[in-house]
Amino acid sequence: MRRTLASCLVALGVAVAWPALAAAQDTPEPLNAGPPAAGDNAPAPGAAPDVGLTKPAVIPQIVEAKSNDDDPNRIGLGHAVDVSLKDLPAFLESTGMRCEQLTLFINDVPIEGLTPDSCDLARGRTRFTLVRDEESAAAWRLLFTEPWDFTSKVSVSVGPRGRLSWPSSVEGLELVILPKILVIAYFAGLGVSLLLGIWLARHTALLRDRGEGVAEGMKAPYSLARFQLAFWLYLVIAAYVFIWMITGELDTITGSVLALLGIGSGTALGAALIDQGKDEAKDAKVAATAETAATGAAAEPAPAPAAAAAPTAPKHQKSPVTRGFLKDVLSDERGISIHRFQLFIWTLVLGVIFCTVVFGNLEMPQFSSTMLGLMGISSGTYLGLKMPEGNTGRRE
Repeated sequence: MRRTLASCLVALGVAVAWPALAAAQDTPEPLNAGPPAAGDNAPAPGAAPDVGLTKPAVIPQIVEAKSNDDDPNRIGLGHAVDVSLKDLPAFLESTGMRCEQLTLFINDVPIEGLTPDSCDLARGRTRFTLVRDEESAAAWRLLFTEPWDFTSKVSVSVGPRGRLSWPSSVEGLELVILPKILVIAYFAGLGVSLLLGIWLARHTALLRDRGEGVAEGMKAPYSLARFQLAFWLYLVIAAYVFIWMITGELDTITGSVLALLGIGSGTALGAALIDQGKDEAKDAKVAATAETAATGAAAEPAPAPAAAAAPTAPKHQKSPVTRGFLKDVLSDERGISIHRFQLFIWTLVLGVIFCTVVFGNLEMPQFSSTMLGLMGISSGTYLGLKMPEGNTGRRE
């Protein structure tokens, strides 16, 4: 009985320990296992460690990089870059890596997804074509962040994908960030469109109230709601073209941008409907007053011919006229109002944040739901307090 119990315990212990022993036996030895390399096999001083590689015989070094541009020291999107490496064949042979597993580094930033177009192992040369896609978009955005100049001085290196770059002596290459001709055309178009918008706002009803009943030679007041819509429309178009000009990306409109345009459009539409309702109510009141006056005149005895005078309908109250842009958008009939002031200020604040994010990150901002809710509350407050506003003649 004791022997049987002991045999069962031994069998149970073996059954429990066997998976762990098998796993330990099946675990492969690390590719870089073994004593540290010495002599000719030692990596060059300052070289990046190649974790996971099989005892590289030598760490390659980048000795030259040239572009196919007219200026071989200028690189940019669409350019092909030839990189010369020392000891590349020995490295590939000792590690079993393929040339397709290499990637390009610019300022130590790996361009993810960018593999060599060709490799000339006899001369130790690789060629990369600089393109931007979904995989490499983050790297290019980092390199192009805050473009204060047309070009930027960068270093170029190569390394295994997913690891650090190899030592490089190539520095001082010019990375084209802003294409000069496109930038000049962009800012010229931006200035012309801004001046054209200002001219249209001053001489047409583009940003003004409906203006019914305005005296001849006078202009209707500026509309805060229409200004907000035009403000966001201009910023979004300018930002979209700016990002496309530098990065080439087309799908850059975010949900926050759509929400801002929707808030601006909804505010302008709501203000127009409120004004239309006020005008219809005012016209109905004028018609009722005229009808009452005509009925009273018919019931009275006819006056003497000299004193006879035909009853006249009350005239429609004339609309207010412009007093200047700031006074128009910030004031109602009682002066500057808080609901107009807060909407105007929040629009400007978010506009500054919008432009800062676009220039710094080369992407449309993604505002939080809280921030968008705050903007919606500001617009809703403006529309809500606008409904009783204008009973004495001031609109929008």
